[in-house]
Amino acid sequence: MKNSIKLSVICFNILMVVIVFIATILLSRQFITLDKILSLNNIIVLIVLVILTAILSTIIVRSITTPLKKLDKNMKSVVSGKILDTRHIKDCSNLREIEELTNSYSQMLELIKKNHFDLNSQQSKTEIILEHIADGVVAFSINKQVVHINKPAIRLLELSNSEDTFEKITKKLKINVNFDEIVYLSNYKSIETKITVGENVLNIIFAPFFSNNLIPMGVIMMVRNITENVKLDNMRKEFVSNVSHELKTPLTSIKGYSETIMNGNLTPEEVEKFSKVINQEANRMGRLVSDLLQLSRFDYQKVNFKKMMFSIEDLSKSVCEKMKFVASEKHHNLECIVTVAPPKVYADKDAIEQVIVNILTNSIKYTPDGGDIKLYVGSINSNAYIKVVDNGIGIPEKDLQRIFERFYRVDKARSRKMGGTGLGLSIVKEIIDGNDGTIDIKSVVDVGTEVIITLPTKVKV
Repeated sequence: MKNSIKLSVICFNILMVVIVFIATILLSRQFITLDKILSLNNIIVLIVLVILTAILSTIIVRSITTPLKKLDKNMKSVVSGKILDTRHIKDCSNLREIEELTNSYSQMLELIKKNHFDLNSQQSKTEIILEHIADGVVAFSINKQVVHINKPAIRLLELSNSEDTFEKITKKLKINVNFDEIVYLSNYKSIETKITVGENVLNIIFAPFFSNNLIPMGVIMMVRNITENVKLDNMRKEFVSNVSHELKTPLTSIKGYSETIMNGNLTPEEVEKFSKVINQEANRMGRLVSDLLQLSRFDYQKVNFKKMMFSIEDLSKSVCEKMKFVASEKHHNLECIVTVAPPKVYADKDAIEQVIVNILTNSIKYTPDGGDIKLYVGSINSNAYIKVVDNGIGIPEKDLQRIFERFYRVDKARSRKMGGTGLGLSIVKEIIDGNDGTIDIKSVVDVGTEVIITLPTKVKV
């Protein structure tokens, strides 16, 4: 561009030199002959005109090409991704046309800078959001390459850097989906599937995304961890099944024995025997319904614990005295031992009594006749503790993690035979948590079980 402008200016100036030179001769009223043209005066005039023309050409060329050259350099910087300041261009030419051009370019560049800033700001906010959401997001280009993936997706899908295409990721996850069907077929606007990766259950959705002109741009893969939802759903189903079974068993017994009595032809002894069974099963149902109602109140946070300061030592001794009669039926040796005089605790006295009774009842049930059951009361780290130790049948290690689940039993048949509802430890855990305490169970099969409960001794502010 610069050379063409320079050549045009030089040609124009040469033409002007020739015209001026001829005009000079004519004005001197001389005939234009070769001798006149080659005369010393005319040659000097011609040289002066050429020098002036060269100077003028240089000035004109520079006044035009310098701003254009700077504009060209600035435009190349914009193309390469660098947006430079335009203030050094605006005052580099006195030509009106060049000035208007630079002004228009500067306005355009300011608009580009603003849009560029807005785009970067929006992109930054989007990246921050994607990195801090719990769901995983993977974006694939139309060429099936990964163009964006956030950390939750990498963690949930357990991906490596080498797995950077749609085929590699779906192959690893063993998902049978077709990229082209998702993008191009109207019936495949989105595909949803569930998979298991490690210990997590994941819900995965594939959906296409388009440009403003509805041109396919790629596919978005959204990953959500639904492990807890699946567990809760399974627990709900198991809970309904357990409640149905627990209610069905005593109802079947009550119905059978009552029909037998109604049919008559029974001796008074048989009627009394069957009536006792009906009464026992009715009591069992009553305990189950009572426990369910108590757990329901815990679930809906309708339990208001009446917390107060009281002596855990006196309460433990009182419960032991009440439970000695039950323990004596199996010839157990039940003792209450105070290791260190504990301070008063801040909790619901009636609820804690229910906890101690429940723990001792379990020890009595699952300890063979003639066993030893000891209830220790003491203080540790400014907290009061209760520890119940027995030499009963124990709990397998694999069951200890689930011992507080509702209706969970280590030996279902034996627990039902002993009249348990399977909800006792669940209620205990709810009460201890509601009173800001802790409970821990250690057990060895055929050796015994140790239950440790700690309770706060100060009012929580």
